Amino acid sequence: MTTYLALSKAFIKSLQMSKSTDRRTRIILKFIIGLVVLFVFIPVAIFCAMMTYSLVSNLQFFHIQDLGVAMMLHTICLFTLFFGFNVIFSEFYFSSDIEYVRPWPVKAWQLVAAKFSVSFYVDNMMQVFMVVASLVGFFFAMQPGVMSYVASAIAVITLPILPLTYCGIIAMVVMRFTKSINNKESVQRISVLVLAGFILLFVIMFRVFAKNAVDAIGFFITETNSPFVEYMNRIFPTIHFISKAITYGSIPDLLIYILINVVAVAFMLFLSELLYFKGFENLVTNMKTKKRSFEELMQISVQSTPFRAYLRKELLILVRTPSFFTNCIMPNFIWPVFALIILKMQTYDVSITALRIYNMNEPKIVGFFLIMGSVVFSLIMTALNSLASNAISREGKHFQFMKYIPIPYETQWDIKIIVSCVLSFVGIWMYLLPFCIIIHTNFIYIIVSILLSILSITFVSYMGIYIDSIQPKLVWDDELSVLRENTNVALVMALALGIGIAIAFVGYSFYAFLKVRLLLVSLSLFVVLALLNLFVLWRTSKNAVRRIAEQEET
Repeated sequence: MTTYLALSKAFIKSLQMSKSTDRRTRIILKFIIGLVVLFVFIPVAIFCAMMTYSLVSNLQFFHIQDLGVAMMLHTICLFTLFFGFNVIFSEFYFSSDIEYVRPWPVKAWQLVAAKFSVSFYVDNMMQVFMVVASLVGFFFAMQPGVMSYVASAIAVITLPILPLTYCGIIAMVVMRFTKSINNKESVQRISVLVLAGFILLFVIMFRVFAKNAVDAIGFFITETNSPFVEYMNRIFPTIHFISKAITYGSIPDLLIYILINVVAVAFMLFLSELLYFKGFENLVTNMKTKKRSFEELMQISVQSTPFRAYLRKELLILVRTPSFFTNCIMPNFIWPVFALIILKMQTYDVSITALRIYNMNEPKIVGFFLIMGSVVFSLIMTALNSLASNAISREGKHFQFMKYIPIPYETQWDIKIIVSCVLSFVGIWMYLLPFCIIIHTNFIYIIVSILLSILSITFVSYMGIYIDSIQPKLVWDDELSVLRENTNVALVMALALGIGIAIAFVGYSFYAFLKVRLLLVSLSLFVVLALLNLFVLWRTSKNAVRRIAEQEET
């Protein structure tokens, strides 16, 4: 047990970002975090609590309020199962610290338990905020007893255990008995296929139930013996018990929930003694590296200008690194799939013809939503792809490369921003522009929307790289860590979301309630976004080189 605790502490410690010693930097970070908490986290928490409150309150009339909690927890477990796949594989087999720990006199179950604890810690950081907020909404709806609060506290801490245990068992079995996965790139490719299948399944499901969406959702929620609830309880049996423990304060259900988790983890650790080290040996055996001679390298080398060479280097890293490709590139181009899912969830039919007719009758309303939507969507999508907010952190142990190449810091900085702006803009408008043309949107509205979108994208890109330069995460084991364990990415996402919601709320209020003309609303957006861009341009031009130089000294 002492060995396990020591390993877990060391692994978790390695995830933490180094703290800045500069007082001004610490003040800036605290200010940004304060804004995020005040304008993003608190409103999102209130929204989640209100949604859960409404769901549980309505289900009380059917005396099945525990299903409201169960549906919420099942959804969280599904996402944990999907996103935990990458985390478990990376921690178990592709983390660089294994090379140092493997020769030690450490048993397989100790190493697996420590790695599992790291994965559990990472996953819990991502979901605990949403779970707590939702449970608060449940408490306001139910006013439960003391045991319900105890069960809720246990659920908040232990909910990811079972889905992550599934991921751990699958990873060890696959690595032991197959030779198809010999690097983390293989895992990322499989994850992409799983994600595509996951999205396709949702599209098909919503397409099938589109005409009777209300009845279908009511059937899923109100029928305790429905196939959906039955199958989900079979996959995650812990949810059936913990939802009853939270709702009714049932001690036996809580004990069964804890027992199932303990048995699942014990079974995984038992399998680790049989499979883990042999799977790791298979991985080492199957790894093959193709070495090129000096002559071959010279033949494939092409001379280019510094700007083009560095731009090509940035693009190749993003495209050829599966973690960066799936998390930074793909979100720019797969969002229409999610738009289709939302469309299929509606209880009414929406067609291109209907949109054209509505556009002909109410062109100003369509123009308003296009202009406002392009701004908000551009802010959120640019932050979501994190191309700028991890631009410095992506360098990792190769950060010194920025120092030695004969390219000015300003040029390197600008190229990283250009990559973020271009990929974000292309991903948004390669679908949105044809859609606007198809429904015959006014050409002026399209031009205004594109200009405002560009200002939104450049603002988030400059803001993202500025925040990342304050305290970049340069120490990481795998590419996935620089995305999920980088607080800079979360900060930029939160700020962009908060600014987007504020702009949408104020803009709609001015247009719908105060009856301000669309021209004035558009001009106001231009002024606001221009001022925001000027501010971040001033900050980045003033501190870009200094930030990089200071980081080199640490």
